[in-house]
Amino acid sequence: MPMERHRYPKDWKQIAAQMKEEAGWKCEECGKQCRRPGEPLDTHRRTLTVHHIDHTPENCERSNLVALCAPCHLRADKEHHAQTRKRRREEYRRHMAEHANAADRAS
Repeated sequence: MPMERHRYPKDWKQIAAQMKEEAGWKCEECGKQCRRPGEPLDTHRRTLTVHHIDHTPENCERSNLVALCAPCHLRADKEHHAQTRKRRREEYRRHMAEHANAADRAS
């Protein structure tokens, strides 16, 4: 799912950088060392991200954040993303059904 940047605090970059520093640039799930800023891309290290445990970008309390490598972050979000896709599909179907019903009534 794409980031909804408008939901993140203005100082998100600083918050995320601090979290990554506190984690020693290691994934807090699998322990793999991740790439630091400015490190060459050919180091074969993963990118470190910051995950919101409750999936709420506005909640940047330390207890709601964890530094995860990209693969671990994807795994952590898997169920949430599946639920979001399902909800959006259902909303789309309802929307299309409403328009179809309105078109039927108009004809």
